[in-house]
Amino acid sequence: MKRTMVTAGILAMGLAVAASAQMPGQPRVAPGPNEPDWDVILRDRYGLSMFGDLANPVRTNVNQVPGLFRKAGPGPVRYRPVIALGLEKRTRGGWYQAEKPNRKAELWSYTFKNTTDDIRTGKNLPPPIAEGSLTEFDPGDRPFGLWIANDQFPSECVYSEPGLVARHNPRLAHQPYKAMIYANRDRVTGKIIPHSYLIGWEYSTNDDFQDAVCQVENVQFVID
Repeated sequence: MKRTMVTAGILAMGLAVAASAQMPGQPRVAPGPNEPDWDVILRDRYGLSMFGDLANPVRTNVNQVPGLFRKAGPGPVRYRPVIALGLEKRTRGGWYQAEKPNRKAELWSYTFKNTTDDIRTGKNLPPPIAEGSLTEFDPGDRPFGLWIANDQFPSECVYSEPGLVARHNPRLAHQPYKAMIYANRDRVTGKIIPHSYLIGWEYSTNDDFQDAVCQVENVQFVID
């Protein structure tokens, strides 16, 4: 009996490790440059596992990774930045219809950079957005994607769909997976927050995936 229980325990532990491990095709996540690492932010602020809870892992071809959403219920979709750890030049965010990715709508922008102490204490979170910014929109019933951009890279955009990044952003085409998406979790209760997602964005090439961290609400992630 003891032997069986030990064997079962080892098997369960192995499955748990496998579930949280990085898949072979998944781009590597680099440590933040003198900033909190993405896995630390996810664990400490949101109770999430970087790979175990990842909603859009690279299973085969990075260009086939899903990155679209649908509105989940009545009222607007809410999309806003919650942490800013990227460049101090202006960062912009918005959305696009899946069928018309070239017609991007800008919602908000900010020129701000959080510190390690901000992340530890919760000060200056979320980052202040520019006057006139919007955090709500109505995409209707059709699928839509999200995007961010930084003025350090003029005329460039990073999409929630890696395939669009590959087609429209030559600088990042060699590694177009630039958004890690998670079902949001209540840190206190440990329960998933319905129709709420967290996105770690990367618009540079060091792939620390915390240049901008955003939250989108009243949505359902489109897997197929």
